[in-house]
Amino acid sequence: MEENELSNSMNDNEKPCKDIAIEIPEDLETTFRREECIYKAPAALCDSNRASYTPRVISIGPFHHDSESEKLRPMEIQKQRYLKEFCKRLRGETKEQVRESLNVLSSTIEDEKDKIKHCYADNTFHQFSRNQFVKMILFDAVFIFELFLKNEEDIRGNKRYQHDFIIGKPWLRAAIQRDLILLENQLPFFILEKLYSLAIEETNPDYRSFLDLSCRYFEKYGKNKTKPDETKPYEVLHFTDLVRHFLSFKHPQLESPDGKQIKNLYSATMLHQAGIKFKALSDHFTDLVRHFLSFKHPQLESPDGKQIKNLYSATMLHRAGIKFKALPDACLLDIRAWKENENPVKKGELHMPPLEIDNSTECLFRNLMALEQCRYPTEEFICRYVKLLDFLVDDKKDVDLLIENKVIVSRLGDSKAVAELINKLCLEIVEVTSGYDALSQLLNDYYESSWNKNKAYLVSVYFHNVWIGTGTVIGLIILAITVTRFILFFFR
Repeated sequence: MEENELSNSMNDNEKPCKDIAIEIPEDLETTFRREECIYKAPAALCDSNRASYTPRVISIGPFHHDSESEKLRPMEIQKQRYLKEFCKRLRGETKEQVRESLNVLSSTIEDEKDKIKHCYADNTFHQFSRNQFVKMILFDAVFIFELFLKNEEDIRGNKRYQHDFIIGKPWLRAAIQRDLILLENQLPFFILEKLYSLAIEETNPDYRSFLDLSCRYFEKYGKNKTKPDETKPYEVLHFTDLVRHFLSFKHPQLESPDGKQIKNLYSATMLHQAGIKFKALSDHFTDLVRHFLSFKHPQLESPDGKQIKNLYSATMLHRAGIKFKALPDACLLDIRAWKENENPVKKGELHMPPLEIDNSTECLFRNLMALEQCRYPTEEFICRYVKLLDFLVDDKKDVDLLIENKVIVSRLGDSKAVAELINKLCLEIVEVTSGYDALSQLLNDYYESSWNKNKAYLVSVYFHNVWIGTGTVIGLIILAITVTRFILFFFR
């Protein structure tokens, strides 16, 4: 009897296991989809600053569509206004013809709904009915089209938009531009291009392409107007990805020559004191001209292959004589230093593009870094750049040095705030590859040379400015005359 009870007990224990196996959905994916490109920011990154990933004035796409935030609701009305105005650009003079044009757009969204949904990492579409989904994509897409077209016409000097709800308010234009680069606030670029082509390009050939309009709208991050597909084959995923391309199209090699990862770096001040000069490479951020892509600046290789033990801050590097210099017209990530037997950059100088830091900088970098962590884990160019800045900047003294050399242009007013911003950006960022190890080793080797430190010390103490330098030279002349007279007197 006991055996029967034991057997029944074992059978009862097996039933839940069978139920669990049956309850696993057949369509449950075991790997992420290749099409995924729009993500919710990882929780670990949100712990540092959730506000940097959250829209302030407008929601685009599904993640914040049903947000309870009162700040986002007024723009839902604005989307309706822009749809009404956009209808004036569509083919047809009667309401029926315009309605037919809108139906074509809606049908296109319906046909592409599966592809659109596959672009989002989180399954957030269960809360939308078919009509709600199509309406959301249509309203958001048309809002973007009308905004970009009005922005283009306003740039050309059309004053009829000075009373527009958005174009006529500079603060709101800036806030919307900020929201449109958020990783969680995106529509797939392919559907925007397709809808724009159907609505505008086929009926109004004089209008710019959607990619042109996008580059124009985000020209703050890409001063040069060259489109991505004119520089190299590149498929834009969404606006966050487009801005990342602007900033990182010219990036360093990901792998260290000897395969070793740099764990630390001397700060900008230390490099400057070791003789490194920093030069700015543009007004801020980017350059998409083709010849800069083919321009071959020195590729930094590890001089002797030894592993870097420490990477010093800017202040320490400055004490060793390293000079920071700023040069115009280059990509943000195009940081250059000297190389043995080649002299495009003088030994002891570090040339860096200027980084303009304002109230939107943290939001920009956090979203680009979140995109790289999710989509480009082996090509995290922006993450590596920010990590390099984190090494160079320990405190406000490092920031002051870089500002003095025009490597950093601060709009925050407080150097301490800039240092804190840079130091917090890399929190919870996972490093997979490295692109600046060779550069770091080169700077550290320069700093660790006692000759460079002594030379930099003598220059800073005895030739700090023209008056001290003149006094030093006169003193040396007098000393030489005195020694010469003493020797002559002795031999008499």
